[in-house]
Amino acid sequence: MIVFVVLVSVLIVFFSIMVVSLKHPISSAVSLLIAFLLLAIFYLLYGAEFVAAVQVLIYAGGIMVLYLMGVMFTDSEWIKITRQTHLQAWLALFLVLVFFGYFGHKLYHSQYPAPAVKRTEISIAKKSETEKKLPYLQRETNPRSVSVALFKDYIYPFEIASVLLTVAVVGGVFLAKKEV
Repeated sequence: MIVFVVLVSVLIVFFSIMVVSLKHPISSAVSLLIAFLLLAIFYLLYGAEFVAAVQVLIYAGGIMVLYLMGVMFTDSEWIKITRQTHLQAWLALFLVLVFFGYFGHKLYHSQYPAPAVKRTEISIAKKSETEKKLPYLQRETNPRSVSVALFKDYIYPFEIASVLLTVAVVGGVFLAKKEV
């Protein structure tokens, strides 16, 4: 398991570097798509099936379509003339390596133990006949624990986020509307 986690992590870092280092924007977008899919595999390796499914549907699906539309509508002649790498990139690479090296060293030599995993309590008032017959429906699954935590512990932030997104959509429609 650790070998797969390290392999997927190295591949994520590799394709993330390819996103910013490739000169052709379509190649960068494909590298970003591969990095998104590898991140979903990373989530699956840690048992977060729901988060992996959301990663594939939202980021690898929807967000990549937006990126590709932006790339397709951009003037490709302007992209070819502009310089893609800057001189401060080497300084930035050095600073990023120093940052990750320092905090990786601090994390590796930390005195604090990892936090214990807390199981969420699921209270089902009445079990259906199907749940009584099929024992695998009684086990706690990742989507079930995420939904219980979302609608039990974080209901107010969830509702505030939904109201803010609704206001953003209405504002976007209002701004895009032509004068009548």
